[in-house]
Amino acid sequence: MSTTPDAPHAHHSHRAPRPSWTRRSHLLVALLVAGLGFALVLQVRQVAGDDLAALRQDELVRLLDEITQRNDTLEAEQAQLVLDRADLVSGANAWEVARRNAEVQGILAGTIPVSGPGIEIAILGADGVPASGWVNLIEELRIAGAEAIEVNGVRVGAASWFDDAVGGVLLDDVEISSPVTVKAIGDGQTLDVALGIPGGALATLRSYDARTQVTRADALVITSVVELSDPVFATPAPEEDAGTG
Repeated sequence: MSTTPDAPHAHHSHRAPRPSWTRRSHLLVALLVAGLGFALVLQVRQVAGDDLAALRQDELVRLLDEITQRNDTLEAEQAQLVLDRADLVSGANAWEVARRNAEVQGILAGTIPVSGPGIEIAILGADGVPASGWVNLIEELRIAGAEAIEVNGVRVGAASWFDDAVGGVLLDDVEISSPVTVKAIGDGQTLDVALGIPGGALATLRSYDARTQVTRADALVITSVVELSDPVFATPAPEEDAGTG
């Protein structure tokens, strides 16, 4: 016969209640701290008020003058900071304008690589075309708004020239031989229409048995640049003479 051991008696622990005097002491400390803080604020204000009240009239006038002078100094510093900021902004704008002007001049003069929409002209059998035929083509492209032109990898600048030579045509001392590829950056439709005018530059090229094909392009890249030489005769005019005729 098995027996089951009796279950142990459960022991219940009871915490003694916190004495009420402890809670009262905490409350008293809090009241004392609050009262002390309030007294300190009153004391600081009282000291400040007493300091001003203890000053003589001439001392009060001197203090007011010092405050006024300090305020004037701060206002002057603020005004100078505003002027400095305006100078910085205008200087940045001037630099941006100068940079943009240099960029535009570089594009038009042919001294920097460019990209953009335009047309590409493939010309075959152009060995019989004289220099005048190429000059007409370049002039017609410029009149139609071409901002950058390249002929067989040679950038055409403001001072570029064509010349008849033995066996072909020279562009800035570089021989242009068939086949010839001409790139022109500008409004592709305008350039295409301008070249298609009867009796125009392409018609002149065909009169020398050259075959031409014009292709519009959304993105052309011209990497060739013009090497500028120093001017021999021209120098910048003085500013006072720049606006006179």
